[in-house]
Amino acid sequence: MVIFTKRESYEKQIAIYLGNRDYQKAYELSKEFVERFSTEMIAHFLLMKSAFWLKNFDEAIKEGREAFNLSHGEDMLTCAIILSSAYYLNGNQEECYKLLGKMKTEGNPDVEKLMFIYSLAANNEQEAMTHIDKLYKINRRLAEEFIMKFL
Repeated sequence: MVIFTKRESYEKQIAIYLGNRDYQKAYELSKEFVERFSTEMIAHFLLMKSAFWLKNFDEAIKEGREAFNLSHGEDMLTCAIILSSAYYLNGNQEECYKLLGKMKTEGNPDVEKLMFIYSLAANNEQEAMTHIDKLYKINRRLAEEFIMKFL
C-alpha cells in the first residue's frame, strides 16, 4: 500500500481513479486525503465528486458544502454545479435551484442548462423559458441540440 505525503500525490492518484471510473478507490483515497488535508478545498471537492459517482448523495452534499465554502472564483462555480446536482438527485430540488440561482453565472451554458432542468422540476415553466432564452443568446447551436433532447 502506498502512503501519500503530498497533496499533489493525492490529487493525481484520485484523478486517475476517477478517470478509470474506479469510484470506490477514488472515494477511499479521498477520505484519507480529507483526513490529512482537512483545510484544502480540493480534498473536499474530490471526496464530493467520488461520493457523487457512488450515488452517496448525502456525503456528496456534506463534502460539497465544505468544498464550496472553501472555494473562490471558478472553483466556486464548479463546486456549485456538482453540489446542486447532488441536491437534485437527493430529492431537494429547491436547494439545488437556490444554490445555482445565487451564483453570478451570466454566459455559462452549463449553468443555464441546469437551471432550465431545475425550473422544469419546480414546475416553473416561465423561469425555464428564461434560461432557454439565455442559452440561445450564449450559443444558438448548443441551445438547439439541448432542446432536441427534450422533444
